[in-house]
Amino acid sequence: MFISNIDKLDWQSNEDYSPLKWKLLVDKNISKSEGISCGILHIPINSSLSLHYHIPQEIYIVRKGVGMLLSSNEEQKLRKDSVVYIKKNEKHGLKNIGKIPLEILWIFPTNSWHDVRYNFDS
Repeated sequence: MFISNIDKLDWQSNEDYSPLKWKLLVDKNISKSEGISCGILHIPINSSLSLHYHIPQEIYIVRKGVGMLLSSNEEQKLRKDSVVYIKKNEKHGLKNIGKIPLEILWIFPTNSWHDVRYNFDS
């Protein structure tokens, strides 16, 4: 068992996902966890995570902000405390449509976020 404190962890980013940033909260690379991983995604105002899919299912929990859940055929508005279940290989994305950064907790049934291969539409 361990406790992870969001405020005490550093934001991570890279060129592939700029200007998005994230923190790994439960991940085998930072803790002795197995079979589940969780992190927080920060999406700046007017920014988005492009439509993509991956093999593992996923859960989103909106921590703060207002966003749009993107899919192949529709968009749905998200706000604080919205919970989203995403099936395996289901295309999805996120867009911040609010006046503050959008923060999303993600949960994967994987040991690490790094085990998830993101496939983006060209």
